[in-house]
Amino acid sequence: MSSSRDKILNAVKEAVKNPSHLPELPEGINEKIAQSLKSITPQDYAGLRDQFAKELKLVSGEFVLVKSSRELISHLIDDIKSKNYSSLAVSDDKNIKNIALQTSKESSELECIFPSELDAEQRKNKLASANAALVNIDYAVSDVATLAVLMDNTSSLYLHYLPDCIYVIVKPEQMIANLFELFDKVPKDKAKNMLLITGPSRTADIEKILILGAHGPRRLVVYWLEEE
Repeated sequence: MSSSRDKILNAVKEAVKNPSHLPELPEGINEKIAQSLKSITPQDYAGLRDQFAKELKLVSGEFVLVKSSRELISHLIDDIKSKNYSSLAVSDDKNIKNIALQTSKESSELECIFPSELDAEQRKNKLASANAALVNIDYAVSDVATLAVLMDNTSSLYLHYLPDCIYVIVKPEQMIANLFELFDKVPKDKAKNMLLITGPSRTADIEKILILGAHGPRRLVVYWLEEE
């Protein structure tokens, strides 16, 4: 006697033998989408950057424009002290590590945590208890203020969602206009293992009250670094 599970699996197997009942995409639809996006997308760098900043604030993210690494470090130190953060997890990127080490020198009570120096169990436990993380990303998508992280380019994704606050450094060359451009740039094999971050973690499932930090960081701070 077959179980309910077997019946469901058999039904699925039979269903996939038949062609989809959904119609094919209308001819020229991709061109129409591209034209529509172009009409609402800023055509210059400053416009795209400002669009990203505006959209990020709408989803409770924080945008900080800095003109040098020195200015970034100064702002980072002030923010860490104002929030009483005592630990900072740091991604493996060389420039990110240098910024973190300079920050810790000027904030002696701050502990820097480097995931690559820990085994798997230590990494999970230490990052879960970290107050904040300083990370890099691969792309910043302007029209939806989304940050894209390719798993192949990071040793641990824990940094991006276990600490309460995520500090992200974005450079102008990482900015792209929209998600269509993102998936055009990223090879299909890498796109399967990609993390997309749009603002702090949130939920409004209970009584439609917005709660930040439900399944991840309560704060997302984007440092937009335009080094002169």
